[in-house]
Amino acid sequence: MRFGYLARVITALALLVLAVFTLKVFFHQPVTVVDPHVVGKQALPQKALLPDFAAISDIREKKRAFFDFIRPGVRAANRDIALNRQFLLDLQHKLKIEENFEISPSSYQRYSELAQYYQHKSNDVNADSIAKLLSRVDIIPEELVMVQAANESGWGTSRFARLGLNFFGQWCFTQGCGLIPQSRNEGANHEVRVFDSVDQSIASYLRNLNTHPAYQHLREIRLELRQNNLEVNPEHLAPGLLNYSERQHDYVIELLQMLRHNKAFL
Repeated sequence: MRFGYLARVITALALLVLAVFTLKVFFHQPVTVVDPHVVGKQALPQKALLPDFAAISDIREKKRAFFDFIRPGVRAANRDIALNRQFLLDLQHKLKIEENFEISPSSYQRYSELAQYYQHKSNDVNADSIAKLLSRVDIIPEELVMVQAANESGWGTSRFARLGLNFFGQWCFTQGCGLIPQSRNEGANHEVRVFDSVDQSIASYLRNLNTHPAYQHLREIRLELRQNNLEVNPEHLAPGLLNYSERQHDYVIELLQMLRHNKAFL
C-alpha cells in the first residue's frame, strides 16, 4: 500500500517535470534569426514572439489574428499621444484664462521634450507655439494604422515584419540600421529599419506621420476636423497618406477599400 502510494507520487513528479520541460521548449524566447542581408549585424533578436501569420490558411482567421496582435500596441501608442495632447490643451487653457500665467519648471521641461520629439522648432510657451505643436501631437485612428500595417507588411508575413518587426515599411539611411531590400536599385543607400519591438515600430510610424513634411496634408485634414468638432476618422485621414507610396492615389484607394472590407475585424 505504502509502495503503491510512493510510486504514484514519483510518477506524478516525473510527469510534472516533463510538462515543464515541454512548455519551456514550446515557449522558448528569445528567438535569434540570422539574415544575410543585414549589413553590420550578426543577428536580429526577436524580443516579441511574432505569430506565424503565413501558416494561417483561413483568410478570415489570419485577418483576425493580425489585427488582434497589433491592436494593443496601437491603442497604447495613441493613448500616450492623447495624454500628451491633453497636457498641451490644459497648458493652452491656463495661458488663456490666467493673466500672469507662469509655467512651472517641470511643465516647461515636458513641453520642451514634446517640442523636440515632434520637431517643433520653438520652445516658447505662447498661444501660437502651443497651437502649432498641437497640430502634431494628435492621434491617428487605430483602424487606419492597422490596415496600413496589414498593407505594408502583407498581413505580417513580409521579410521586414518577420525579421525586423517593421510593419510600416519605414526606411533608414545609416549603414547597418536595417535590412537591405532585395530589389534595391544600384547606388541606393536606404535600408528598411529594424526595430527592437512592435511598440517601437508603431511609435516610430506615428511620429513619422506627425512630423514629416510629406504628411502635412494629413495633419491639416485632422486639424480642420478638430476645429469643427468633428470625429477624426480613418476615411477622412486616408487621403493624407498620398505620399506614403509611389502609387499615390491608387494607394489611398486601396487603403479605403481595406477599411471598408475589414470592418468586421477592426
